[in-house]
Amino acid sequence: MYSISHDHALFKKCALPNDEAYPMPTAKTVVSVRRDGSPASYFGDDSWDFNDLFNTKNERKSLYTLTFQAKKHNPKLLLEFKQRMYWLIWGGKETLLSMEGKTFRKIEQVKNIHRNADLLLRVFANTAINAFSYISNDIVFSQIKESLRGGSEESSAKILNALSVLTQVNSHFPDSARFHIPYQEGETGRKVAKKYAAHSKGHYPTIIPVIYEQYLSRLIQDVESAYRDFLGGRDLEADVEAKYRSLQTEHDIEQEIETLYQELIVDIEIEEKAKSKGISPQEVLDDYRDKAKVEVESTYRNKAHRGVIDVYKKDNVLLDVKAYAQSKGLTENQATGAFRMIEGACFSACSAFTGMRMSELTQIDGDSYKEIDIDGVKLCTMRSWTDKLEKLSREDTWACAPICEKALLILTVLNDKYRSVSGDIHLSPRFSFKGEGKGWKGETIHRQLKDVQLNTQNLRLLFYDYSLHIDIRYLPEEMDEVFNLLNSIVHKKLNPIQKNERGELYWRFSTHSLRRTFAHFVVGHGLVSLASLKHQFKHIHLAMTAIYASHSEVLTLLGIQNPAQIKEQIQKQEIESHAEYLKDMIEHPEEQSGGFMISMSGEPMVVGDARFNQLVEDTKGANKSTGFGTCFSGVSCSMGHLFEPSKCVGRDCENLNVNKAEANNWVVRRERCIDKIEKMKEMGMFNRSSLATQLSDIRTAEKVMADHNIQFEKYRVEAL
Repeated sequence: MYSISHDHALFKKCALPNDEAYPMPTAKTVVSVRRDGSPASYFGDDSWDFNDLFNTKNERKSLYTLTFQAKKHNPKLLLEFKQRMYWLIWGGKETLLSMEGKTFRKIEQVKNIHRNADLLLRVFANTAINAFSYISNDIVFSQIKESLRGGSEESSAKILNALSVLTQVNSHFPDSARFHIPYQEGETGRKVAKKYAAHSKGHYPTIIPVIYEQYLSRLIQDVESAYRDFLGGRDLEADVEAKYRSLQTEHDIEQEIETLYQELIVDIEIEEKAKSKGISPQEVLDDYRDKAKVEVESTYRNKAHRGVIDVYKKDNVLLDVKAYAQSKGLTENQATGAFRMIEGACFSACSAFTGMRMSELTQIDGDSYKEIDIDGVKLCTMRSWTDKLEKLSREDTWACAPICEKALLILTVLNDKYRSVSGDIHLSPRFSFKGEGKGWKGETIHRQLKDVQLNTQNLRLLFYDYSLHIDIRYLPEEMDEVFNLLNSIVHKKLNPIQKNERGELYWRFSTHSLRRTFAHFVVGHGLVSLASLKHQFKHIHLAMTAIYASHSEVLTLLGIQNPAQIKEQIQKQEIESHAEYLKDMIEHPEEQSGGFMISMSGEPMVVGDARFNQLVEDTKGANKSTGFGTCFSGVSCSMGHLFEPSKCVGRDCENLNVNKAEANNWVVRRERCIDKIEKMKEMGMFNRSSLATQLSDIRTAEKVMADHNIQFEKYRVEAL
């Protein structure tokens, strides 16, 4: 969100000396400069503006402006506050932008310190406390403590931390003007905040599984739908192949393969390498020739793909909202709204499948998606910038899902005909509309307005609007139990449960909730280590990553493939048992549950060998089983290839079948889950995330048991 200046010379010429005379800025002392070196603000101004030099990412101007409101402060105390802020920013002639060894203090930090200290000092507005030195007195500091009473623990801690930072500039003041914070023995800012706060701020909520499942599914559907519009019925694979053949004709690919092959083997000891691998020298040479062939052909295929995509970009219905409206039978106003929701889906997909912060989403572009090949495994990545690990912004990489490539491509093209800068995915064209009658908004575009810059503020609103658009319903009776287990403390400002225009409850999504949920899933299911997630999230401390991943075992829905060995075993088992499974379904329909049998209602329950063999052939590549249900979705799954029986059972998914043996597995699973909960109760050790997982599986098992006429008594969790 924020950046610092690299041109220190602009500051050095204005900096005050740092000596024992304790010089202080006057009303005409420069406090901020522009890129051309001219003054932007003076010490005597009520607002210090740092936008020209620091606001390089088109953020809100207020984020780079320090405002001092005289009416809300003791005048003399405000003057010293401004002096301390000045030294905090400047640090003196030879210690520019440095304090106690911490170089390059960011504007972000300065802004936060200013905001929190400003709130604290307002306590003394109508008192005789007119200098920071008074704060060293226990009685005066007790007034500060009392001012924190009733607030949140987090905000109180930030306020006290800001006050502590202001002690760091004591060296620029004479001894009589210096101050310290009179904490009692064993007292700290965090302990004071906890003592006087009415409540904790809580954390961004973890998305409950049933909501998360629907959200990821909707993201995939909406991005894929927009991608189909991008293709416009064209056959991408055929066009790429034709372009590749054309490139083969234009270039001597065989010669390039030979050239690369010679480069690869020039320093290789063939005989030695063949001996170490136990193969012949010719086989070694053949391997290198194959590598050269794959490399060259891959380069030209990628070039062909890019060429075809570039052609599609120039002739595309998504380029022009008016053309899109006409093709879809929408008004231009409706089409503009549809484009905004496509933006929401694409940015949300990039967030959900990476865990990026909002500020990092503002730094991606249409070319951020990159595929990396490591030992034949394709890794999908996104490139952006982060300010968290380094004092300067740096380019970094996030692992992601393939859907992100389509999302970025769509964002690049979307309404690009009207963008002031072609291809800038953070510029969103806007329009005014005309209609009949005074004050009537209308449905036809009247004129184009200035592009909206999709910065952190506007992207946040886009996430909220998209959440309302998809309107994933929150049902208290069904969902409160799991929500409260996962989210013991949620501040009302962060509450994701909102009301739509009809008064119905829906879930409003944010990047930090998606980030937290992403962490719980990937760590809880052993897909990555905390250290790997630390890098993905660009955390400075591993402890912060542990906080995000603290409720570990809950979520199961990012569609990440199983490790190769496990996947191979599952596929082998499926092939061996598939025909037997289908035979049992057809011969014993009364022992099945789930939506798959319903969808097969047109099939005769007694079929001939030919029809049965055809059914086996048609479904063998599509079925997936975990022993608690079998999914026959293949590539047509409306959930976007996401399969977890605990979630699909509740929907009676049209692709899912649960036979008698699988139902009995649910009975065993239910008992195991109940045992785990009872053991947690017995030991007095509760992991809320684990408890939520067990309870979700118990409820699913009870539905299966009811469907299969298996008797049970509903399990209830007593007050913990």
